[in-house]
Order: sequence, then C-alpha cells, then structure tokens
Amino acid sequence: MGRIPAINQRFTGAYQATEQAQKIEELQSEVEHLRAAQSPDLEAQLEVLREQLKLQSGELAIEVALIQANPHQPRQTITSESIQTIAQSLEKDGQITPLILIPRGKHYLIWDGQRRWEAAKLLGWQTLQAVTAPMPKDLHRKALLTFIHHEDLNPLDKAEAIVKEIAESTGITADEIPTMLSTVLRRLERAQLINQLTGLVAGTPEVQQQGLRQLDIGEKEMSLLLALLDLGLNPASVKANLLSMLALPTDLKQAIRERGLKGAHALALASLSAKTLRTSERQATKERLAVTQQMIDQDLTVAKTRELVSQIKAKYLNSEPTESKEIAIATKGLERLSSDTLKAINQNQLAELRQVLQKKLAEIDVILSK
Repeated sequence: MGRIPAINQRFTGAYQATEQAQKIEELQSEVEHLRAAQSPDLEAQLEVLREQLKLQSGELAIEVALIQANPHQPRQTITSESIQTIAQSLEKDGQITPLILIPRGKHYLIWDGQRRWEAAKLLGWQTLQAVTAPMPKDLHRKALLTFIHHEDLNPLDKAEAIVKEIAESTGITADEIPTMLSTVLRRLERAQLINQLTGLVAGTPEVQQQGLRQLDIGEKEMSLLLALLDLGLNPASVKANLLSMLALPTDLKQAIRERGLKGAHALALASLSAKTLRTSERQATKERLAVTQQMIDQDLTVAKTRELVSQIKAKYLNSEPTESKEIAIATKGLERLSSDTLKAINQNQLAELRQVLQKKLAEIDVILSK
C-alpha cells in the first residue's frame, strides 16, 4: 500500500456539514486501512480523525453510564492489570485523549477507548471526554480492522474475531473455516504453490482474484482466501498462528484470557495432552495447570517452556511400564479356564478365585483412573 497523502491537507477549507461528514467517513476508512497495513503513521492519522470530529461536533462530556461496549469489539480479553495501569494514569494526569464514540439512540458505542472507559468506571468517574463519529457500515469488520494488528490483542481473541468476520462475509460456518483452510493450504503446499498465495497478500483485490483463479481452487475456498487477503492477512500464518488457538484446551484458553498467557506458550503447553502423555484427561490437565503456573511465576521464555514440556513428556514416556510376561501368562491362564473347568471346581475354591479377581480388578481401576 502506497503512502497516503497527509489527511489534514484535505480539510484546509470550510465545509458544509454534509461535506464534512463525508470527509470524516473517508478518514475513518483511511484509518482502518492504516490499521490493516500496520502503518507507522496510524496514531498520527487517528489523532487527525479526532481533531476533525471535534470540528464537526466538538469534544463532549459524555456520562459514563451512557457509554456501552461495542458488541463487535474483537478484544474480548481485557486484563484487570491493564485497567489498573490506565486508571492510575487517569487519576494522576487526567484524561488526555478523548474516546471516539458512535451515537446509538440515547447511548454511545465505543469505537476507540474501551480500556479508558473501564478504568474510568473503576475510578467512579461520572463523565468522560469524547468525540462522536458516524455509524460505519459493517461495524464488526471496521472494529476488526481497527484491532487486528494490535500487538496487545491476544491471538485467541484475534482468531475468534477473524472467524466471525469470515463467517459473516462468506456464509461459510465457523466450524467449517479451520478445516477448509487447512485442506486448501495442504493441497497448495503439495503442489508447491503456497508461495504464490503468500505473494498475493500485498496485491490489489483484482490481482488477488486473478491470482487465486490460477491456483485451481473451489469457489468456497476462493471466497475464504479472498476474505483473509482482504483483511491483509496471510492465510498460511492465520492457520499456523491463530486458528490453532481455537483448538486449545479450556484451561489454556482461560489462562490466555485471565492470566495473560501468550499464544506461543499456550501452543507449547497444548502438547501436554492425554494422547501425547498416554494418560487420562484429568492427569494431563493437572500437568498443564502446574506448568502454566510455573511458567507465569518464573516468567519463562518460550524456549524454556518448551524445555520444561519436553522434560514432562520424557517423564511419562520413559517411565511407561513395559509389557509384563507375568501378566501375559496370568491372562492366558484365565482364558484357558473353560466353563466346564469352572463347573468342576468346588464352591470354596471358586469363591476364593472370585475374591482375588475382584481385588485385582479394583486395583487395576485405581491405576487406570490416574
């Protein structure tokens, strides 16, 4: 994407209200494209948007109680620590940057500034300074483009927001998307065409469509890939780094949302599964919880976390009991006890055998349940 001319140059004259509203809508679109392109000019342009909104409606003192969270907000995880930090800043220095709100009836939706709003509620503030923007079309998409490249937006929130947007824009169900993406990418990798797909990320919509047609993919697959490319996303990276978040165990998703667990750490911990450790789900979860706690307490790097995970795997796999000849002999002996043989044994001996078998079965159940 080429460098966008300085937006403030477009507002040097006086505009009628309708003309200014159109310019603000264009500026909103510019900001969203800058988000998608991860432009270093973004914050400056966002400040220009605030200034233009001030010119249109002024900076208003809005009651905190009238402000509502955006239901299409991709950031579902807002930690108490981040709210506390912002609250301390507000209490010390006051509100420096106004929120950007979208009027909706008697209330206002947040377009930018949700954590400042949460912090203000924590402090018991009655009002916040804000500017208002027109309701954008496709609000979820606009919100997604605003946040999609934020480094502090965790990968689980990002993956869920992307899947929601693609499902709404293509009609492909949320359950279908990960499987369909994995399938088409595997096929392109086998055909050694994956680099051609990656090269389309920076292309225009026309170039992207033309390039996808050359990859010999189905219509639904094309709509899926086009939706990702339209968001400025590399489909292969989305599969590797984001959609894998959706398959994480519940305990790791909870740690991401509530304890700030990073995506790379979560993927490393996810390998401590019941299948990998050849143990029960309960025991595997117990191991993951213990390692998650240790990793957070000690602030371990991804590399150190992987080392710790490898040690736990080795403990389980190396200590796995080998097949016992004694058990094999006992099993075959029991199998040879035919019905006729059992009938010929006296009642006391049969009762003794049953007692021994019941005791051993109880011991086996305890071992298998761990």
